[in-house]
Amino acid sequence: MKAPTPKVRFSEAEKLLDYGFSNYSYKSFANSGDVLKSVYVDKGVHSNVNAVFESPSGTLLKKGEDKNIEEIINIQDNISAPISKGQKLGEISYVLNGETIGKANLIAESDVKKIGIWTFMERLFFSWFNILR
Repeated sequence: MKAPTPKVRFSEAEKLLDYGFSNYSYKSFANSGDVLKSVYVDKGVHSNVNAVFESPSGTLLKKGEDKNIEEIINIQDNISAPISKGQKLGEISYVLNGETIGKANLIAESDVKKIGIWTFMERLFFSWFNILR
């Protein structure tokens, strides 16, 4: 910062930027709204809901280190309806050499209402009908 002349100061800043761009890169893990997986929903009108990323996820890494990243997905096994759009279903963590380098929330892509007695009876009737056909 306290260079004797502006020319020296800009030269040092240029060296610093060249070092950063040649040795580091941004690794994007996912964008907002990307589907990670489909999750089973118990007692719902729909049997599955997509788990999507709540926000964009990424980090700055040394070049070549992106091959050693582990994904740790933490989603509840038994999710019961009702589920509202945007409800948190779990989270995903990105780990490099034992150190967490990024986290993102996984949310429901759509609403899943709880199954009612009439919908249950309708499903049961059509299941029996399909078996008898």
